[in-house]
Amino acid sequence: MLPHATRKAPVTDSAPPKRADLKVCGDCSLCCKVYDIPELEKKMGHVCHHVRPEGGCGVWGLHPQTCQDFKCLWIRHDDMNALWRPDVCGFVLRLEPNGTTLAVDVDPDRPDAWRTQHYYDQLKLWSEVMPKNEGLVLVYVPGGLFVITPMEDLFLKAPKRGDILETGMEMTLFGLRPFARVIPAREVRKDRSGLVRRRG
Repeated sequence: MLPHATRKAPVTDSAPPKRADLKVCGDCSLCCKVYDIPELEKKMGHVCHHVRPEGGCGVWGLHPQTCQDFKCLWIRHDDMNALWRPDVCGFVLRLEPNGTTLAVDVDPDRPDAWRTQHYYDQLKLWSEVMPKNEGLVLVYVPGGLFVITPMEDLFLKAPKRGDILETGMEMTLFGLRPFARVIPAREVRKDRSGLVRRRG
């Protein structure tokens, strides 16, 4: 023992220590491109003017609340390896507010990155919740979105504000098949008034 060294008393606190974050954004800034940032009047698909040439946020620590609140699934999940980092895979993964819809927000400059076999195969596995009505996998691409299902990928034009996405399984001449359609906001309003009825 070194002279003057002291021993620390053993920690008796029963609460488990808080684990340090294992991942940081680093020079990944794809979320700064694919999303609207209202505080900066930045539109989706355009790189934020605060992104540094070498990547990463130039105003980190002073960035808007919208940015501070957002954490992609790669950051949130320690078990997602480096292949799923947004700037590597070409898309950002997030959960929509309902907690059961996985959104894949694609880099408009790499619109087919999600179709790469490694990623596509995993998206198809995750989509197996769809026929059981337990969740959805949606891939947002320029001009629309794909509803990923185990059987097929259903493309829809981009919904407008207030539109409702309706999905499910229906019997067809070829057996039980998935469907997806957009119900325009005006029809949603009629449905609420009892004038139009839609199947859930």
